[in-house]
Amino acid sequence: MSNIANAIQDKLETDFIEQSFPVWTKHGVKDEDVFIHSIGCSVWNTLGHELGYMAIVEGPAPAASGNDIRSDSVWIDKVNNEPLVLIEFERYDGTPKGKSKLVEKLINLMEAALRWEDKPVLLVLSAWSPGLVSAPDFDELESIFIKGVHNSKGTFISRPENCGLLLQRMVFEPHIDGLLCLKHKTYRTLAK
Repeated sequence: MSNIANAIQDKLETDFIEQSFPVWTKHGVKDEDVFIHSIGCSVWNTLGHELGYMAIVEGPAPAASGNDIRSDSVWIDKVNNEPLVLIEFERYDGTPKGKSKLVEKLINLMEAALRWEDKPVLLVLSAWSPGLVSAPDFDELESIFIKGVHNSKGTFISRPENCGLLLQRMVFEPHIDGLLCLKHKTYRTLAK
């Protein structure tokens, strides 16, 4: 797991985003509808391809009880066809509602990993913020991951086996004409 998490961080600290998605770093993007989310999913998918995986957008976990869970990006090993990395890219505005959305996305990642029969080795929760807002509570998210949690249907979701967690944050700041540009990235990794 740590090798994949390290590879992700190393690649994101290069000019990868600037070269592949200059709209985020040079031109700026409007914060409207789900445009930043769409680009974010593309960033994560392209990063997966760059790191040698078959990356798919909106990858559905195997179904259980009619509850559909789709990860924003799923990185699949090309040799054994198993999902190794599950990613959610979510807006975080610093409000209690934003906080609860991150918790919900983490629970979805954990449940998806279990449905994939604990094959993923890394879950990535990437939060983006429009400007400086209070930081996501990485300590609370780690605690949920370690201790497990009940999902919205009341089922207990335990920590996925053999799986680590990468919490990642991107902060966008106003640029020309109110467009947002990516300015800061932070990370926290919890090994398996």
